[in-house]
Amino acid sequence: MMLHFKIRLTALAIGILSLAANAQTSIGPLRHWQASIEASTYNTLDWGVELGINYRPIKYVGVKASLGLASNFTSGERSFSVGNMLVKTDNVDNALWLNTGIQLQSPALWRNTDGDLQLSLKADAGISLPFTTNGKVGYITIPNQPGTYVEQPKEYEKNHGGTGCFFHLKPAVALDIDRCQVWAGYTWSNMDVYSNVRNVVIMGHPLNLPHKRTMHGLTVGFGYRF
Repeated sequence: MMLHFKIRLTALAIGILSLAANAQTSIGPLRHWQASIEASTYNTLDWGVELGINYRPIKYVGVKASLGLASNFTSGERSFSVGNMLVKTDNVDNALWLNTGIQLQSPALWRNTDGDLQLSLKADAGISLPFTTNGKVGYITIPNQPGTYVEQPKEYEKNHGGTGCFFHLKPAVALDIDRCQVWAGYTWSNMDVYSNVRNVVIMGHPLNLPHKRTMHGLTVGFGYRF
């Protein structure tokens, strides 16, 4: 029994080493830089886009930075009544952040016979930094009764107690095609996309924003190595 186990373990080790050896013959020469674009849909906001750049000093490990933007398809303005006045706010359903972190990629899990296609796993992990920790929300007040009125200038209320740093993890399945790479994966982050305006109070009324404080969703991406 122990002999059979050792034989199987040895065979498995040989298989893993063979896979890693085959993966060393990458598609073309090793190119250290990659520009990328990702599109996502989240549980907190309808859509998101990230533009990124990553650098790999060695084949399977690199660092990445990206600029993320997310919003809803519908208007993110809020409105509510205070006495005989109607309050209308700016759009608050949007988020802008910077992602930084490491990127890992596995050796090829599959490769076609010509060697110009290969399938692998990869993951990004790091921190997300909102561009504004405590933002301002603009609003106007309008009488909610019929009649003529003089439009008042826009006023602003500033947030307090916002969070300036979050974490993210983005595993994906990637297909390399010559210099190009396409992938599909999952995004998880503890980012509260409303953190920079969540505590804003306008004329004694909070904005009553959604309380989904964990962001996750599906992501597809395209990258080009150079």
